[in-house]
Amino acid sequence: MADSYRYRCGECGHHTAWGSESQGADAIEEHYGRSHPHVVPGGMVEFRKGSSSGCGSGCLIALGVLVLFLIIASRH
Repeated sequence: MADSYRYRCGECGHHTAWGSESQGADAIEEHYGRSHPHVVPGGMVEFRKGSSSGCGSGCLIALGVLVLFLIIASRH
């Protein structure tokens, strides 16, 4: 799963669907043009990191086991 972005309108409770950064930016601009035509787009952006990014706890366990094996191997 890739990283996702969701844009929230600063004028009302509207928010975009989770998606790419450019999809969210386009969607919030369309919303402002339709619902708040004379207002500069504002609000906030939410960010959700995807599950495929980063190492995670499984990677840390594997790294710890590898370090343990290297320590044991260096003593023999």
